[in-house]
Formats: sequence, structure tokens, C-alpha cells
Amino acid sequence: MANKRYYHHSKNKAQKPQTSQEETVRYSAEQLGKSTSELGISETTCALLEKNRITTAADLVKRTEKDMYRVQGFGKKMLFEIRDALAKFDMELRKEPKQEPQKPAQQPKATAPNTAQNSAKNTAQPAQETVRSSKFGLADRRSDTKQKPQAAQGRQPVQQKPQKPEKLTAPLPVEQWRKVMKGGKWGYSDGFKIVIPTMYDEIFCFKEGLASVEIDGKCGYIDKDNNVVIPFDYDTAMSFSEGYAMVVKGDKCGYINKDNELVFACQYDAATPFEGGEAKVKKDGKWATLSPDGSLVFI
Repeated sequence: MANKRYYHHSKNKAQKPQTSQEETVRYSAEQLGKSTSELGISETTCALLEKNRITTAADLVKRTEKDMYRVQGFGKKMLFEIRDALAKFDMELRKEPKQEPQKPAQQPKATAPNTAQNSAKNTAQPAQETVRSSKFGLADRRSDTKQKPQAAQGRQPVQQKPQKPEKLTAPLPVEQWRKVMKGGKWGYSDGFKIVIPTMYDEIFCFKEGLASVEIDGKCGYIDKDNNVVIPFDYDTAMSFSEGYAMVVKGDKCGYINKDNELVFACQYDAATPFEGGEAKVKKDGKWATLSPDGSLVFI
């Protein structure tokens, strides 16, 4: 349901992070080889995963919850469904890696300076001069600080200041409004203030002027002024795309327009949003391409 970019799974296994590869070692080949349907995941969720090249348990356990939310149309209910399905087979999504604080690099003690440095020191300081190690791990000398040898200059690396995020100078446009939570409920902020109160169980980004929101397990659509444009009649409702939105009633998928007219009846086992003038639907176990005129071409 969410408006997020598709997560493209790389085919080049050698380029995957080592942490994701290590996840597969925890499980047997039989566990990893189970398809998403064999895990007991619903056909609607399977269709969305398949479109993003996630077809087996191995593809799931390599991903974190954040990775899953990058899939367009993926929502909280689907996450709970996948977590429960994996748990039945003693598996789970990959945990977010912990970020450990970086330890400062230890500098070697200057016990044997090179010939060029030693030569510069001998010409600038008396023979009885001693060398000590500074708190920065560099070689300091007991010398007159007014005139330093050229070889000792420029030793400290230049530290670049971290770039600060740009401050907003104007409220964000509607389709970039940020999700905010308070008291377990969701609302919207334009970057400066809350523009839609925190009153929904789940919300998704505005697209084509409307946003899909959820209350008490039912989904509908609101406009930027928080007016209910399409009532909460659907079990699942994805964002509008090219004038249509995929909705679910019971176990079947269909499409509505912005007037809440059921353009294509809820008769499909799975469906995807319209993109490039077509959508993919599954009926009677077969996938087909659906055009806006209602024609079906089975794949």
C-alpha cells in the first residue's frame, strides 16, 4: 500500500553484503527453498513480492524490515503476515545491523623517525634534545615553539565539517508530507506543523491528490484537507496510479477510480498498480495483463 520505490534484488550474489549471506547459513536448504506460497503467504502479498523478485524464503531472510518497506505497496499488515509465516518454519527476517562506535586509530609511537626528519631535527635543535610522545600519538620535541622545522609541519589531517541537512524555508508540497505518530496514531506534517491530526491506524503518502488511510482495519481515502473522499469500505487499498487504485474486498482484488466507481470488479486473486498503461492480475491461477479498456492478455 505504501508509496515506496521498488526494491530490486541483485542477481550478482558476490556483491551482496556479507551479513545477508551469513543469514542463509542459519537455515537448511529445505527451509530456504520454500516458495512464498509454500510459506502460507496470501496470494496478494505473494504477487507483490514476486513482482519485486522475492520468491523464496531465502530472498526474505536476507532482508530487514526496512528493506521490505522499500517495496512499493508493502504495508504493516503484510510485514506481520511475512513474520508469522517465517516463524512457522523457525525463520525470521534479517535483523538490522548494530552500528558500533568507531574507535580512534592508534598512531605508532615515533621511536625511529626517518632520515629526512632526523636530519631536519638535528639542524634545528641541540644534540641534548629529548623526544617524547604527545597525547595525539605524534612526536613532540622540547624546543622553541616560535620556529618549527618545515618537516614537522602539516602533520595533522584536515577534518571536514559534517554537512548539515538543508533547513526548510517553505512548507513541503502535499506529496512530500511527512508521517508523524503520537499516542500510537498517525498523521501528517508539512515540515513545520501538523496539518492532519494523528488519528489513523496507518497512513500512506499522498498520490494524485489522495492518500490511503486505515481505521479499525478498514481502508479509505482522504484529501489534503482531511476530508473523507472515499469511505472506509475496503480491507486493503493501494495508492492511486494513473487514475486507478487497487482495492481488496474479502480475498479478491479489483480497481476503483477517484469517484469510487468499481471500474474492474473484485474478481482477481492478486493484482498490481497500473504502470505504463497496464496492470498485472492473477485469475484462476494464471497471470494476465489488464488494460484500461478491460481487455486481458494472459501471460
